[in-house]
Amino acid sequence: MFSLSSLSPTCSVCGKPIEKNEPIYVRMRYPSYRGMVEITAFLKHEGTIICDGCFLQEQNNHEK
Repeated sequence: MFSLSSLSPTCSVCGKPIEKNEPIYVRMRYPSYRGMVEITAFLKHEGTIICDGCFLQEQNNHEK
């Protein structure tokens, strides 16, 4: 098992470290397999983590 401290997630856009309880967005494909996993490790390896600030900025750019 992975521990949360060894994952050290960062925003894929700005590179800012993600703090505990910070809202994030994850871009990923719906998994084709079933099973139990540790969610933090799954998100780190299967998804692209985006911080709240970068996601909102991206949304605002698309609206213009």
